[in-house]
Amino acid sequence: MKSKIISNREVTRGYFQMEFEFPAAASPGQFIMLKVAEHNDPLLRRPMSIAGLDGGVMSVIFKVVGRGTALLAEKQAGEHIDAIGPFGSVFAPPQADTVLLVGGGIGIAPLLFWAKRNPARTAAAFIGGATESDILCAEEFSEVHIATENGSRGRKGLVTAPLVEHAAYKNKTGYILACGPTGMLKAVDALCAQHGMKGELSLEERMGCGFGVCLGCVCDTTAGRKRMCVEGPVFKTGEVLWRT
Repeated sequence: MKSKIISNREVTRGYFQMEFEFPAAASPGQFIMLKVAEHNDPLLRRPMSIAGLDGGVMSVIFKVVGRGTALLAEKQAGEHIDAIGPFGSVFAPPQADTVLLVGGGIGIAPLLFWAKRNPARTAAAFIGGATESDILCAEEFSEVHIATENGSRGRKGLVTAPLVEHAAYKNKTGYILACGPTGMLKAVDALCAQHGMKGELSLEERMGCGFGVCLGCVCDTTAGRKRMCVEGPVFKTGEVLWRT
């Protein structure tokens, strides 16, 4: 559908947040496919995790990494963008558990959507990145722990360090939702296996069609090969067979 862009602003160096009209329902964990140009070059749409949907206005967060996202960054309020979706599986933590959110870079987007829809169940957010510029949306969470690899903001090191020190983790009363770079997700998955924690991981992957036809985003799981765009992008911890 053609959606009117409400705003498109750079929130930190190289990262943009776009809001546009979207009069349909969506749930945290799902994604949308955006056409970046009026013509067919670039041909493929870009998958974007949904960072929020309120009052018919959807929000996405993206990083400029190539020609497609550079074109998206040039979009102005009042222009229109072709959006289809939502697609994919959703976060579904058990009702009895409080939730710990672990995000890196644009991986914070679906976690922010979850926190907005479930403020009473969100115990804390853990946001990591290489530098201060990679820390997004920290002010949106009531309890937040930040870690950067170069120490330019928050604790120096990996975001998993403050995670394992949190009371809800040590007491095993928290349920983890995570999204971000593969290395971070592998580390969170390993910690859950080591300490008997449960959770869900949202995988970031380039997708061609977004609805399971092109098979360009297949991953190996304990239940066989799965399409990230249909059976994912959210998987339970312990399900993904990581490639070394």
